[in-house]
Amino acid sequence: MKIAYISADFGVPIWGCKGASIHVREMVASLCKAGHWVWVISPAIETAEGENGRKVEKENWQEAVFLSIPLPQRYRQLFKEYEALDKFLGCETRLRQEQRNLLYNLTLYERALDYLRSQQVDCVYERYSLFGYAGLRLARALGVPHLLEVNALLAYEQEKMRGLEMKRLARETEDRLFRETDRMIVVSRRLYEFAVSCDVPESRIHILPNAVDPQRFAPAGGDHGTAIRARYQLGGKCVIGFVGSLKPWHGTETLFAAFERLRATDDGVQLLIVGDGPEREALENYVRNHGLNGAVTFTGNVPYDEVPQFLAAMDIAVAPYVPNENFYFSPIKIFEYMAMGKPVVAGSIGQVQELIVNGETGLLYEPGSVAGLVVALTKLVRDAALCRRLGAKARAWGRKNAHGKTMRGRWWRSRMD
Repeated sequence: MKIAYISADFGVPIWGCKGASIHVREMVASLCKAGHWVWVISPAIETAEGENGRKVEKENWQEAVFLSIPLPQRYRQLFKEYEALDKFLGCETRLRQEQRNLLYNLTLYERALDYLRSQQVDCVYERYSLFGYAGLRLARALGVPHLLEVNALLAYEQEKMRGLEMKRLARETEDRLFRETDRMIVVSRRLYEFAVSCDVPESRIHILPNAVDPQRFAPAGGDHGTAIRARYQLGGKCVIGFVGSLKPWHGTETLFAAFERLRATDDGVQLLIVGDGPEREALENYVRNHGLNGAVTFTGNVPYDEVPQFLAAMDIAVAPYVPNENFYFSPIKIFEYMAMGKPVVAGSIGQVQELIVNGETGLLYEPGSVAGLVVALTKLVRDAALCRRLGAKARAWGRKNAHGKTMRGRWWRSRMD
């Protein structure tokens, strides 16, 4: 099948380090591995001059073409004027970013239409982006089905996390897109329920949680992350680890507070933080101000291919989510931890409760509870046999349930042929 894969989000660089970027690449790789041909269209493809539309071949990718469609210069000048206006008024708004996303619909539609016609694509697959509507219009103009992947409620998330100026238009565009797409793929039950509340027919909504490649995330026999432990001088420490972007909703502040208490009673533990983000400076300050220098290691962003090596170096893996009234995520880190055979400690929230069986494949605690996290970590630090048992069961579960991305190719073929 020939698939036009659209990611119109300027904040998701295709070759970037953030989770969404990795998600796009892994999806494309899985589709190619399943035998599909994929054209990836985005404003955030970093290519050298003259490489627009170049063919990129990767391991396990049968065929993928990356088509960069940047924002026109005339719009860039307009957004500079919005920025100057913010400074003039003495307030910072999100208006220029929202206008950029909105106007990009026209650019994407006009630039991609003739190109996709010449490729005779069979469907348009769109990763939902705020104010995004061009993918649906392209599908209708091409006379092919439109599939929409929804990982988050972006209008809600944008307003809550960063602020949203054009609230009404964002919600109306989101509702309209959800109702008009031919098939809607959501990654969690909470997103399914929201789609139903928007009057999307249940027959058009499919829950397909995130997953990982079990071959990439496979524990190497007897390695235990020796190279990573040597690189960061982790020695014979009991390594408690976190992998992900350092953003408020991931609850890393809870992890640091719990680690401080644990460290006060056991100086044989070490905290390994793999990733980067806006909370890093605050977390580094916490380390300095609470006497944790030397006990916490920040690696920053690492290449995705190296993530399994870092996980191998961990004895315990943590997903310290905090209370959230609308937790609709499908946390990839949980799948990665389990596939690597690591005992997982996680906040009991949303889909996490569906993935981890407390006491069998990991330990759950009340989200945001420092005391609860301390109890769970202490239990594992003091019981190596329990760590091995939970890790083995997590690995077995991961091998059985980690094929979601690969299966999407077959899912499409069975419904679209």
